[in-house]
Amino acid sequence: MEREIFDRVNAERAARGLAPVSWNEELAAVAAQWSRHMAATGRFEHQDTRALLGREDLAGFVAIGENIFRSTGPVPAGAVHAGWMRSPGHRANVLNPGWDRVGIGVFCADDGSVWATQEFGRTSDADRPPVSEQTPPAEPLTRPEPTGPRCR
Repeated sequence: MEREIFDRVNAERAARGLAPVSWNEELAAVAAQWSRHMAATGRFEHQDTRALLGREDLAGFVAIGENIFRSTGPVPAGAVHAGWMRSPGHRANVLNPGWDRVGIGVFCADDGSVWATQEFGRTSDADRPPVSEQTPPAEPLTRPEPTGPRCR
């Protein structure tokens, strides 16, 4: 599911003339851990991304943005992505020209619920515009179809 969401993120960015984000294993580990944490606690909430910047395993990042998702039942990767793209704040992260890295973690809970986290990052040597506070338009949504891998 993570790979499908990653590919959709970069398809959206390409359709708008934005540089792609590269996969980052450290951000993916943080995202996976947070998705598991939310499922275990039943609390759908963001973590403190400023605190993440102080972690040794994330040295080299100067900014981090986070998207979170929850579904009570199994949904395909495309539904997770489309949900983020239809939400102004989440879309702003997906299409932010300042990000150069991303990590995604999806957790499929025993009760069938799906918990997902995207961690976007900007490295200190990023050759990108500044991280933007603007929200891009919702349309066109490049890959809106709710298809792709899903939790089993």
